[in-house]
Amino acid sequence: MFLSVAAGAFVKGVAGVGLPIISVPVMAAVLGVEHAVAVMIIPSLVANISMLWVLRREASANRELVVFILLGVGGTVLGAWILSAADQNLMFLVLAVWVVAYLVVRALRSDFEISDRRGSFLAPIVGFIAGIFQSATGLSFPVFGPYLQARQFGRDRFAFNSSALLVVFAFVQLISFAGFDLLTPSLIAEGALAVIPMAIALPIGIRAARYFNAKNFDRLVVGMLLVTATILVFRGFQIF
Repeated sequence: MFLSVAAGAFVKGVAGVGLPIISVPVMAAVLGVEHAVAVMIIPSLVANISMLWVLRREASANRELVVFILLGVGGTVLGAWILSAADQNLMFLVLAVWVVAYLVVRALRSDFEISDRRGSFLAPIVGFIAGIFQSATGLSFPVFGPYLQARQFGRDRFAFNSSALLVVFAFVQLISFAGFDLLTPSLIAEGALAVIPMAIALPIGIRAARYFNAKNFDRLVVGMLLVTATILVFRGFQIF
């Protein structure tokens, strides 16, 4: 399980996303989904804060980010209600269809890009929907990942914006789990232990990112989206 955390942290260091996407399914096979998600809250929070610090120069001239995050937080409130009323498996499948549809568009139009003007209009919408799915399914990358890739910000801006949104979601998740007494002392201890492989692998991933050109980084994001879509299908059909 430590290896899954290390692998996820390495990808996180390169792309700005990937820690829970890789580690949670592996851990869930042994511990169960709720246990795995709870354990990964602390290392995910630490990893996202670390990425924000390393890429802090990207905070300037990043006009979309504030509204992106604020609407994301608003979406988590609605997502909590949807979680109690909607079929979660159906929501996983909806996300999978959305990701596959985006990847098909990318395959047909490799130069697909969202302009600044359209981005300013779409940012609050994408942030809000990402918040809904984060709260209702525990996953938001399938929503904001395609948007950020289509903005063609480059690796640093992509990683910074992803980490900024995810760190807010992680705080909300931490407060929610603590409020419902789902973070027991043993889970906190396991989460603290999971920080160790994360802290080792994350800086390696950050350094490795220097060797990824724009095309290779784009392929990595597409690969992450393919992995995510596969996980969504499995969860939608309750394969795990």
